[in-house]
Amino acid sequence: MKNTILSIVFVFCLSFFTVVPSAESLDLELSQLDLVKCDTADPASKQPKGYRSGCYILDGEIKSTAKSLIKDVDVFAFIYDASGEEVLPNRPRIGSINNVPVGTSQFSVRVPIPSFAVPPFTIKKAKAKVAIPVPTISKDSSDEDILPLERSIES
Repeated sequence: MKNTILSIVFVFCLSFFTVVPSAESLDLELSQLDLVKCDTADPASKQPKGYRSGCYILDGEIKSTAKSLIKDVDVFAFIYDASGEEVLPNRPRIGSINNVPVGTSQFSVRVPIPSFAVPPFTIKKAKAKVAIPVPTISKDSSDEDILPLERSIES
């Protein structure tokens, strides 16, 4: 009886780990990264009044080995200024990418860089991970409900 129960538990665990794909196992690679001022990369964007940071856009390529489109991907990186100081301390998540197709594609993410940071900037330990879904409630589905840094980038 004890061996039968142990066998059932073993088979269940084995089938669970082989059938359920892990989101952590997806390989998402970032390359060709470049940080450009918003007015150069996205002339249509306007920096909201009262912001004490400069608007930059992180451009690059993302390579996905997934079998289908990934809806939300978080981008993480450490950005350093000319003096080697971290620009966004304690904030490695710098943005998200919607709809990452299979293969290699271009991406752009707005990054608020503090005005006291001195260019040129260095990007280290950049990586992308599948975002963990967080339920939110929104009353307004228009662009009015989207934060300035989350609006789409017009090329």
